[in-house]
Amino acid sequence: MELVDQAIAYLREGFANINNPKGLLIALAAVIFMGSWKQWLPISLVAVVVHIAIGQLAPVLSGSGGEVTLPPLMEEAFWTQTLVLFLGYLVIIGIFYFLKSLLLRRGGAH
Repeated sequence: MELVDQAIAYLREGFANINNPKGLLIALAAVIFMGSWKQWLPISLVAVVVHIAIGQLAPVLSGSGGEVTLPPLMEEAFWTQTLVLFLGYLVIIGIFYFLKSLLLRRGGAH
């Protein structure tokens, strides 16, 4: 039961991290490129990479004179946060794609 509680906590935290303008725009762009449910996991993974890249490049792109640095790949906290982001993007992209498939349903043969 403890594992289920921990999994639910990760899902909630992931949803909270993605539920901001940056995360929602990345998820929306990902859904635009998503053609089928088979692409759900890879698209979510790419969304996480884009999210991390934007986070690392934000100081440089804002013009505040920041430097390009690599994320802390050797720290457990980084990988935990990456897993949380991945779970959040899975949820949001899944919801967005489900809505897209409902709204853009192709008509049957006439």
